[in-house]
Amino acid sequence: MSAGQNPGSPDPAAKSPDPSVGAADPAWAWARPERPTRWVETRPLEYHQLLRGAPRYRWWKPLLVGVLGVVYYFTLSTAWTMPFMPYLIESGMLDLTDLSAMSALLLDTQKPISMLLSLGSVALILPAVLLAMLSVGLRPMGRVWSVALRIRWRWIGRTLLPAVATLVVMNVVGIGIGWAVTGGSGEELFAPSEIDMSAALWSGLIVLLLVPIQSTAEEVAYRGALVQSLGAWFGGARGASAFARFVRGPWLPIAVSALAFAFSHFYDVWGWISVAGMGVVAAWLSWRTGGIEAAISLHVVNNLVAFGFMVFGLGGTAQASDGGNLGSAIAAMIGFAFYGWWVDRDFRRRDGVRMRVDLVEERDPAAGFPIAADPSAADPSAADPSTAQPSAAETQAPQEPRS
Repeated sequence: MSAGQNPGSPDPAAKSPDPSVGAADPAWAWARPERPTRWVETRPLEYHQLLRGAPRYRWWKPLLVGVLGVVYYFTLSTAWTMPFMPYLIESGMLDLTDLSAMSALLLDTQKPISMLLSLGSVALILPAVLLAMLSVGLRPMGRVWSVALRIRWRWIGRTLLPAVATLVVMNVVGIGIGWAVTGGSGEELFAPSEIDMSAALWSGLIVLLLVPIQSTAEEVAYRGALVQSLGAWFGGARGASAFARFVRGPWLPIAVSALAFAFSHFYDVWGWISVAGMGVVAAWLSWRTGGIEAAISLHVVNNLVAFGFMVFGLGGTAQASDGGNLGSAIAAMIGFAFYGWWVDRDFRRRDGVRMRVDLVEERDPAAGFPIAADPSAADPSAADPSTAQPSAAETQAPQEPRS
């Protein structure tokens, strides 16, 4: 205050209050302007690690896919089964007072309704898995098919002949082992049964229509969603040790998915071994070829032949849980190994693509949250990861990984 100025008058030298004082701290999250997200390329990803290439992958998303997939499947399966209930109860195929005698749940080609109900119910796994992936945001959904993010139809066509040859080898070896062990010709395995031709024809039509979808659905669930979920989780293991490389590799997902696949089928020990062997080869080929097409071809051809025998009454018309033996298990192992060798050799000879590079949201490795980047540092073409161009890893055959 200057001399001669009244004590109560304002000091003209005093500064007026700054209007910015008390404003929101720009460091606060809600006050910061939204900045573009930086998209970075992943390292080359193998099939079992493809979920880590989803644009906004989080560790909990595969787990949520599994939960939602189960919910969606049971919802769809219930909706599929309910219209059949009045007929099943009226015909006596389903007795609600004796749940141990539910013959409608057993596959029998002389009961076309059982084929339609069972195969159709399993086929619903396919939309359940895809809908779960869509709900969680693991897009594109084609990631579950192959590194090309789609079904490689040409590759399916190339694996059909090996699949047919495999079934021939399995049956010839099985008959040969039966002849060597018992002295018989093995013809008793295919002894014809008396059948109602009308029921057989209806069942045959159902088999042709639904088995390709049913087999594909199982492959999407076990060799697709399950293998990729495990591969995404284990793929986060850090370190350069042999153990860390093993955890990041394909063998744990292959083993777990094969066991889950085998335990979902109710067979005796020999049948269980055969199914587990098929699961191992199918998952191994999915890793080696970068997609589940080879597994689908083997599964479809195997089921078409098995149900075809049942349709014509060769070895019985109903699926039995105790029809296996040591010879059939050995024949199955030889056949599946033959298929794996043929398909893997053909794929490598044709320089097939088995890895891909994706664009993912860059994350702060310390905090685990996405970090924003200077807009000038972001690649304009990476604004939408789904439109990114393939990298060199997708257009050339990469070196064999050390895992």
